Amino acid sequence: MRRLGPSLGRIFAFGTTGMLSDDLIFTLWRARALLRHPVLHWKYARRMKRIPDTALPKTYSERMLWRKLFDRNPLFVTFADKLATKAWIAARCPDLAVPQTLWTGRVPEEIPQSLLRLGVVLKANHGSNFNLILRDDVPPRGTIVETARRWLRTRWGVRRGEWHYGCVEPTLFIEELIIPRCGPLLDISISGGCGRPMICSMIQNHKTKDQALTRVSLEGRRIAHTVPGYRHLSADVAVPDGFFAAMAHAKDLSRGVDFARFDFLVDGPRVWAGEITVFPAAGYADLRPEEMALVTDVWDLRNSWFFTRNADNNDWLTSAYLSRFAPASA
Repeated sequence: MRRLGPSLGRIFAFGTTGMLSDDLIFTLWRARALLRHPVLHWKYARRMKRIPDTALPKTYSERMLWRKLFDRNPLFVTFADKLATKAWIAARCPDLAVPQTLWTGRVPEEIPQSLLRLGVVLKANHGSNFNLILRDDVPPRGTIVETARRWLRTRWGVRRGEWHYGCVEPTLFIEELIIPRCGPLLDISISGGCGRPMICSMIQNHKTKDQALTRVSLEGRRIAHTVPGYRHLSADVAVPDGFFAAMAHAKDLSRGVDFARFDFLVDGPRVWAGEITVFPAAGYADLRPEEMALVTDVWDLRNSWFFTRNADNNDWLTSAYLSRFAPASA
């Protein structure tokens, strides 16, 4: 709207102080979002089978799309970078173990041959599933180098609106492989914000064809329901002692973060930090009513960077939207 003449701009600005209704402000906001991001709207509608509300998001997936379109929190870039996330976690929770980084670099041909051995993981820092686990065998060096090259060429997440990955300089690294000693190695994922956990999952054989999952209550009680893409975790797999330590760390890590998923590796009482994700499943998921009630109780969009830190240089429509916004109930 800044391209409008000064007189017309003043008329619009005056209108936002009371002449324009809330409904009109929100309609204009939806229209501008659609005009600026038609592809993401189309992808959402195709995937979720409905038109999203980008002014007053109600569902979990609508909140995720809203975050993609409007919230440019610099901390999201930190969380998109696995190496930067390690450093951030170490500063925030120095008593939380982090898998040791053995090497970093940006040239696949420079990967030390001595580190291409069993018991390590080769990763790239700027996306998901860029992992080569050397647990049972070591592929030929040429295969490893070509895999690393492909990772570095990939701009992860940008087409799905996960803009923060595009801000990360692609880097390779090798870290220690966590070997279980006290039972099955489990991934504990805890979603929460502002120091309050809300939804927990326990996963075995994560990111393999045998991955199995169960939801877990904040009190450590298994919740029986299925999640698409996962088998239900066997009842023989108990909630590990380290679950409650992971929960305590999730509370600390989530302070000052409006919403994220905090991942941990847990082996009995032992706990290691994992990734921090701000667009789980690329944002294309909805939750059961009881889970959404937990989310809305914790995740208030007014706590986002967009509302709390993005106050300078706003145009009249953004200023009007910020002043009129109230989160809709689930």
